[in-house]
Amino acid sequence: MWGAGDVLWRIMPGTWYGWPDYAEGKTVTNEDFRPPMKKSLAPLLASEPGKPPTPVAIFGVHASADGFDFSRSNSFGHVGEAFVAEFGDQAPTTGKSLHPVGFRVVRVDVASGHIEEFAANKGKNVGPASKFGGAGFERPVAVRFDPSGGALYVVDFGVMLMDRGGPKPQPGTGVLWRISRQ
Repeated sequence: MWGAGDVLWRIMPGTWYGWPDYAEGKTVTNEDFRPPMKKSLAPLLASEPGKPPTPVAIFGVHASADGFDFSRSNSFGHVGEAFVAEFGDQAPTTGKSLHPVGFRVVRVDVASGHIEEFAANKGKNVGPASKFGGAGFERPVAVRFDPSGGALYVVDFGVMLMDRGGPKPQPGTGVLWRISRQ
């Protein structure tokens, strides 16, 4: 849906999360989701099964929040917080962007919903290393703590060029990163 970010939900049995008539806990008729110079969307369901809850956190539009895991070790820190891989935008296919969105790993305080950058490439703008030069993340797609909880592994999809024809993954560019506390 236009203008909607990915969300992190607290899953509760028997709860309806709003699809297809809600995004981010707001109805599709909300002006935030109205594409420029177009009419607002209309609900699809004849009747709603309830009111969806408020999301724990809302990620940036086109950040593509993907794989996540929760820290469970004091040796790593941030116990109970969610670590989320943000694959990144797919501009220009997804539209124009002023600067890259995503391309990093964030941590989410699930009590407050606060999202904080955890691991990203250095520089003025966060984005894929291939775009800004140097080494580092391209497109983090999954994260998982090792069994001890002391190291976070990040699966990086690798270089994916984008043009109006769509995505063009570059073979042999993916990597597995290991992040641990020193």
